[in-house]
Amino acid sequence: MGARKRTDRWLWIVGILGLVLYFVFSWKDMFAAQEWKMISREEAVELAKQSWTEAGVNVEQMKSSAVMQSAESVDGYLGKEDLRDSFAASAPQEAPITYWHVTFYPQELSERDIRYETNHDLVTGKVVGYERVEPTDVIISKEEALQKAQAALIKLGVDLKALAGVVEEDLYDLEGEFEFESLSQTGVRLLSSGSEYRFSWKAKEFEVGELSLYYHVTVEGEHASLVESSYYVPASFDTWHSKQKLYAGILTGVSALFSFLLLVCAFVFLFLIKQKRPYWSSLWLSLIVTAFFAFSNINQWPILEAQTLQGGGGLFGVMIFGAIAIAVVVFISILFGAGNYVLTLTGGMLTREVDHNLWMSFKDPEWSERMRLATKRGFLLAFAWLGFQGVFYFVGETFFGVWYENDLSMSPANMWVPALFPLMAWLAGIQEEITYRLFGVTFLKRYVKYAFIATLLPAMIWALGHTLYPIYPIYTRFIELTIFGVIIGYCFLRYGLETVIMAHVVFDTILMCIPLLLSGEAVQVASGIFFLILPLLVGYGLSLIKRRKEQFDFV
Repeated sequence: MGARKRTDRWLWIVGILGLVLYFVFSWKDMFAAQEWKMISREEAVELAKQSWTEAGVNVEQMKSSAVMQSAESVDGYLGKEDLRDSFAASAPQEAPITYWHVTFYPQELSERDIRYETNHDLVTGKVVGYERVEPTDVIISKEEALQKAQAALIKLGVDLKALAGVVEEDLYDLEGEFEFESLSQTGVRLLSSGSEYRFSWKAKEFEVGELSLYYHVTVEGEHASLVESSYYVPASFDTWHSKQKLYAGILTGVSALFSFLLLVCAFVFLFLIKQKRPYWSSLWLSLIVTAFFAFSNINQWPILEAQTLQGGGGLFGVMIFGAIAIAVVVFISILFGAGNYVLTLTGGMLTREVDHNLWMSFKDPEWSERMRLATKRGFLLAFAWLGFQGVFYFVGETFFGVWYENDLSMSPANMWVPALFPLMAWLAGIQEEITYRLFGVTFLKRYVKYAFIATLLPAMIWALGHTLYPIYPIYTRFIELTIFGVIIGYCFLRYGLETVIMAHVVFDTILMCIPLLLSGEAVQVASGIFFLILPLLVGYGLSLIKRRKEQFDFV
């Protein structure tokens, strides 16, 4: 008992110190995020409706889709060259790199060629670009088209005096090979095809590193059908960035291959190990993983819907793609859950051979106390891990040129139900700890004498699976999570599965709740608070259920 108290005393010290270090080194990143000052998705949709109403378009009876979008490569270039502050100070308000993208499309299948889109500044809600897709047979002259294009830019607040005509070679480099016609009196180059005219201007006074800013306007018939701003990064960075993403994809594939081999190994040893099998514990854990995996993928529907609409699918495309997506998600979720069941079952049997304290049975008389300790220790370990991550990235960004890009695919702003975003923490905490610690570490510990080797190899496989995260250079996350994985592996060998699952869940929950708490929206703030205390409710709740069951059985 005395040894346990001493251990927990050290956990308190390390946990509190970790929490302090995390806020010391990460508070700037938290409050640099968009969530605390941006308008909501609903507000963006209402502003989009107003803008189209002013343009004489009635979108009230149309379906809407809204997602947050960002120019990832531009953000990456700014991060790599440490130009974010310079960009924020000099970039025109009419040309943000992150914005709300709102799309209205008809509810009738026959009107798939109609679509109205707007881009809105995240803070002010101002329209900074739009696209108007509708059939037209009106033909106008190039001079009339130019006037409409200029008027569209002026309406957005662009100063035409700050723009320069684009030479033919410029557009060739940026957008590929086109046939151009020019208006000699303006110096503006354009691509024309029938009743469509496309104009491009360069912002001649914009200077941030080697970035260049262009405004593009397409005029079809009586209206400017497309108005947008585009930043272009140097070709050398674009090539480097593409290679980094390719390498990250390959390494993620390597992780998937080795993870699959772990599953195959677990399936084989399922029939070779002669131990009592934890059928029910494995089943309910796997059902949780299956449900959370399915919901986490379905919750990303707004992104998939927006991609389908921008591809010109319309309502028909959304319906077809949605049906296929749901079928695929359900099928993969079942396979995912079945694989988790095999890993849990085999890992549970292996703990009986290696160390029965690595995962305690529900029937064990000390299970209630075990869950209470796992909950407390889980929070303290999560705090310590946050401190490690804060220090790691502070050192990486300060001394080793580490930087990150916006990853809006994992932003709660782009979730179907943003308030339920932290459920993904439970998916990752349960599934990854079962795969890489309960099975991976335990299996290797059965044959390898050294705990370091037993924890290192699963940690490396786990780390490789995170290299697609937009943190550069791509080996950064591999180094971070390999070290992290070894630490978690030792925590697993010391405290058991319940504790590392709880710690992983709390760690991810805190990171996922921060944007909810900073959103300023009552529902999301309440959700963030709820999910922060949910691990306490689950851990202590399960221990109380066990205790009441024992009392009932006794009576």
